[in-house]
Amino acid sequence: MDRRFTILFADDDLGAYRREIEGYFAGVEPQWDLRFATSLKEALACLSAERVDGVVLDVELTPGGREGIQLLVHLRRYQANTPVIVLTDVSDARVVRDAFLSETLTEDFRRQEVDPDGFLFKEEILANGRYDILHWKLSRGLHHYGRVANPRGILVTHGTDTMAWGLCYLRYALKNLTANVAVTGSQVPLEGYYSLSDALGNLKTSLYLLTRLRPAHLFAVFNNGQSIFSGRLTKYRKWHTDAFDGRVAASAGPEGVHTLRKDWVIIPYEDQRLEELHLVRTGGTIESQRDSQAEGALKPTGDFVWKYLNDALSEFFATAVRHDLYALDSSNMSFEEWAGVAAEIERIGVASADTRFDLSVKPVYANPLFTTEDYRRQFSACGRGAIFAGYGGGNANTLERSARSVLPALREAVRAGTFVGITSQVPLEPYDADYDAGLSLLEAGGVPCGDLPMADAQVKLSYILGHPEELRTAAAESGLPENLLVTAGFLSGVSMRRALGMQTFIKLKESQGMPLRLLPDDPFVSKPFEEGLRTVVEACATCPR
Repeated sequence: MDRRFTILFADDDLGAYRREIEGYFAGVEPQWDLRFATSLKEALACLSAERVDGVVLDVELTPGGREGIQLLVHLRRYQANTPVIVLTDVSDARVVRDAFLSETLTEDFRRQEVDPDGFLFKEEILANGRYDILHWKLSRGLHHYGRVANPRGILVTHGTDTMAWGLCYLRYALKNLTANVAVTGSQVPLEGYYSLSDALGNLKTSLYLLTRLRPAHLFAVFNNGQSIFSGRLTKYRKWHTDAFDGRVAASAGPEGVHTLRKDWVIIPYEDQRLEELHLVRTGGTIESQRDSQAEGALKPTGDFVWKYLNDALSEFFATAVRHDLYALDSSNMSFEEWAGVAAEIERIGVASADTRFDLSVKPVYANPLFTTEDYRRQFSACGRGAIFAGYGGGNANTLERSARSVLPALREAVRAGTFVGITSQVPLEPYDADYDAGLSLLEAGGVPCGDLPMADAQVKLSYILGHPEELRTAAAESGLPENLLVTAGFLSGVSMRRALGMQTFIKLKESQGMPLRLLPDDPFVSKPFEEGLRTVVEACATCPR
């Protein structure tokens, strides 16, 4: 859809600058339609007559008046998702100060609720021809409120068994994403138009968000379309349609979609449609059917989603393109197949794909019957990385003299150069070394996985270790140990059940001569690996050594 945007200038004395403004924006933003009002009455009439996407207003629309403040309050009350830039004279600074430093502007609005999206002075913008600054402010405001173009969306259908790994793989593999990507499936096959499958809700919510969510985001939709996850996905039920937990970014219900994150903004246009919907099919339960006999096993050989999209959900897009990659049960999918999904999304032209993952990162499980030798064999099957899944909060047998202790095998693996992350087999709630049986694993060289579920921990570590040349180069150039960079990168963006838990681990590493500085966000999501690693190096370089 070729979206046009209407910008209203409410000012009584633009004078000769109006022609310059029209000429400038006609050159840089030909899809913007400019409207001009010289009074509050004209401005309100314009707002009621057509959809206005952005407003530039003066504080005074008559000498000594404060009509601009009235207009701003009106916009915040009735069109709160419209960007407003105040462009006024320096001489009006006192009026602006008096208005916006007062505790309340009206009986029902506080200053913070009415604040415009930018203040500019005419003497700086108009007199000097700096329309580029005004353009930048308006563009930022339009983007902030979701007034953007959104021509393409990617729908990936996937089985549920390994969806957690698949979603996390794409989080790290897809770089410079420019379109929304939804991953969904179902617990019950879609089969036909009158199906009772949870696929109906999952697909409808996916299409709504692909169409109306300000790009670009990668997310999973599940639980009858009611839960939208941005990551940390965990399947905790085998058969029930409410099957997944994770980092919830939005929820859907009878009243629509409610976003929970500030960077998740709904495009406000009811007529918004995708120009192109790309369906990337991989199989899974959503496309499964039985053989001719009712007692036959389900196989992902159906073709139900494509038909359903083009019938019941065609209102969301103008054109649909299908990409038939696989017809697999997701139990038969692994990193190679997810690399294929990432490469297909790259070919569509909405992202670049970095599919360098270390496939030797494997899980090691605690079990009451395992011996130390059993643990040695498990760790020996791992390469440069392992994720140890303990009991409960992340505990294991750590009795030094026990023949079933994991400690000797863990220490040997760490000394041999294996990075060992410590997590729990329990799928929900963050890991924390709250017990001595858990803290001993960290003292032996393990690294806490915090709120990373098993799948996320394995995939993230695999992604980091999949870039050995970059890690070696960064370590050599910075003088920082490579293991420190891997540890800091792995833990950046990770939290534990208690803040004290992470602080305890950081102090432990400091006592071992490895001071850590962690970033609040994951540096490797969306960004190229080299860029993310550079931020890790810069953070760690500030630590006293």
